[in-house]
Amino acid sequence: MGLDDLEGFLRQKGAPELVTEIGTGTATFNALVDAVAVSSSTVSSRLSEGVERGIFTVNHRPTEHGTEKRYKLTLLGRRIYDWAEQTEFERQVRKLRRLRHERDTSFEQLIGKLNRDMEIRKMVADSDPLEGEDVDLPEGASLVPKAPSEEELREAKFERMEESLKPIADDQAEESSE
Repeated sequence: MGLDDLEGFLRQKGAPELVTEIGTGTATFNALVDAVAVSSSTVSSRLSEGVERGIFTVNHRPTEHGTEKRYKLTLLGRRIYDWAEQTEFERQVRKLRRLRHERDTSFEQLIGKLNRDMEIRKMVADSDPLEGEDVDLPEGASLVPKAPSEEELREAKFERMEESLKPIADDQAEESSE
């Protein structure tokens, strides 16, 4: 395999991530699909192409339910992986996976809040329902209550502090100055 062929393979979507995911061990197709952010058909194509190009090898292991394909790096694949470690590409792939997981978790939290909000709205009986009507909100207004900013919290605290102050009577002020 020529250098151009190897570069062409590594520039394909998901190929370098597969090399870093297999790394120094072995991996199953399902584990690779879960770890790499491409479709299962793309993973399948890249694995087949990598086997043809001598980057991956496939071992068949017996399991309780038949056989399992396990992918491992060849000597060439291992050299690519070693370079990926030295150039910190491997670390960046893992960081990207962690960030993707955090994004997915945040998205699931968003969906949970939306679902909860929709359930609450169903439970609350609206005396004057606006179903099917367009509602014009003022610019910057939102149906979701906005958390106050730090500045607004400080101003509210300052106002509460001023409200609790008692004015000093003129009689007391004159007595204390004498």
